[in-house]
Amino acid sequence: MSPRAAWPLQRLHYLAYDYTGGKADWLAGGLPTERQPGGKPRALEAAERNPPTCRPDETLGVVAARAGPVSVVVLNDAGVVLGLLTHDELPGHPAATAEETMQPGPPTVRAQEPLEPLLDRMRKHNRTEIIVTTPEGALLGVVAPG
Repeated sequence: MSPRAAWPLQRLHYLAYDYTGGKADWLAGGLPTERQPGGKPRALEAAERNPPTCRPDETLGVVAARAGPVSVVVLNDAGVVLGLLTHDELPGHPAATAEETMQPGPPTVRAQEPLEPLLDRMRKHNRTEIIVTTPEGALLGVVAPG
């Protein structure tokens, strides 16, 4: 089970186990690869690699002060994506925590995702951004065409 999927269970005191990856996980994790010249662009290549982030226990007042053009990604201490705070949620009550306000389990894609079909899906579903993660759920970046 991935750490992202395991986190809610661990908070309820269940045991969860990790898996060992292979070649597909290497690609999905955004690790270096050799490609043919002129290869099609991938999601990670278009991603903002340092989007604004916060911990689940931070208040909206603190988080809003460092928000940028993309939404704020909520991460646990291991860097695993837990949720997303969009610009609609940030103006909420300043004392509310990110965990209380976030959209839990936001949609994610892997680093090797072909970029053009991803952008087409985003347009079709009216998504302005999508999170790129490793198979373990660790943040790699945010694709926000615009």
